[in-house]
Amino acid sequence: MELKGRIALVTGTSSGIGEVIAKKYLDEGAVVFGCGLDEKSNIERENYSYLKADLTSFAEAEKIVESCIKKYSKIDIVVNCAGITGVGNIENTTAEEFERQFKVNVFAVYNVCKAAIKELKKSDSAAIINIASELGVKPIPDRIAYCPSKAAVVMLTKSLAVDCGPHIRVNGILPALTETPMTKARFEQADNPEEFRRKMNSRYILKRMCRPEDIAEGALFLASNRSSYITGDMLAICGGGHIYSCES
Repeated sequence: MELKGRIALVTGTSSGIGEVIAKKYLDEGAVVFGCGLDEKSNIERENYSYLKADLTSFAEAEKIVESCIKKYSKIDIVVNCAGITGVGNIENTTAEEFERQFKVNVFAVYNVCKAAIKELKKSDSAAIINIASELGVKPIPDRIAYCPSKAAVVMLTKSLAVDCGPHIRVNGILPALTETPMTKARFEQADNPEEFRRKMNSRYILKRMCRPEDIAEGALFLASNRSSYITGDMLAICGGGHIYSCES
């Protein structure tokens, strides 16, 4: 068990990637404190706790950290997984929507890191892992808010690594389009779900979309001693999508 005895604070655990990362960490011996916008989490496991929170509020982020410390006495790992996406260009994306995506995707990451930093400094195995996106390093059409917000997460991760070293390692992950419940709903709503899936798969060198389990394996690696000399890096778990843009 690679994370035995470690306490992990994981955001966005009520569904999708965050839920799968939390389960992976639990399987590897960690104690997990999760949070999200839903009232309850789907995870019912020993060594797991959950609290509803809106992390765009610094006060809410502080509440989550304080609750984790009160229950488990420390924090060793922070995984910022909560995030949203949106479709739109400069003409049809409102200023309010642009701001909303930055608040959720960037400010929430900042808030959690700021709230947790003093506790992380007390740990001998401190690690922060931020879930960004392949679209944080490669723009595509109709993502005028999402791409810049995830690019900000990439640079925030690198800046945190510089500021928090040598005692806290800070890295990020660049997922591809991932098969979460949200993504599956998009397929079901498409006029031709199979054709839409084929088109999405064709965006990647490996000709398939990402699975939450792929991201969880990367998050385990970045939290474990196997990555003890890695900081300020972005692990691209996107089937080569960050370097490839051909659709066929």
